[in-house]
Amino acid sequence: MAVPVLLDAYALPTKGPVKLNVTSSFTINVSAAEAQHQVHKWLIDEVSCNIGADSPTLILSEPPMWRVPAYLSLPPYGRLGQVGVVDVDVESGKLNNPADSLKAIEEAAQKISQRLPLMLPPQPSSEASHTATSMAQLLRLSEADLYPPDNTSD
Repeated sequence: MAVPVLLDAYALPTKGPVKLNVTSSFTINVSAAEAQHQVHKWLIDEVSCNIGADSPTLILSEPPMWRVPAYLSLPPYGRLGQVGVVDVDVESGKLNNPADSLKAIEEAAQKISQRLPLMLPPQPSSEASHTATSMAQLLRLSEADLYPPDNTSD
């Protein structure tokens, strides 16, 4: 299985040749698919059912992490974009800083949702009626509208 790998915190020159030797040894106890599933469940339970988890990238940091992107999706619009990431320790399976991830994801999702056009027209409030009303305008056509008179002369 091919998985993207990101090297975290390596100093590189602005320009010029780069020689990079990477030696890292660790045990993957949590697969990429398991990390994605774990984050997806956490997002639904803790953030919103409109935020899902995407395929993770392996981050070679100390400790190594699966970086799982979180995306916002709303039914009338579909997938709107990435709203943050959640890191999962590849050895222990623990979420790294879930409180910080939660806050960042909520803020990013709020910013995206504020840019969306309003879909629902204001509904008249009625304390007596709590029934849902159709948002489509009722179009009333008469028989004359459906079958206009034939104005052609013979």
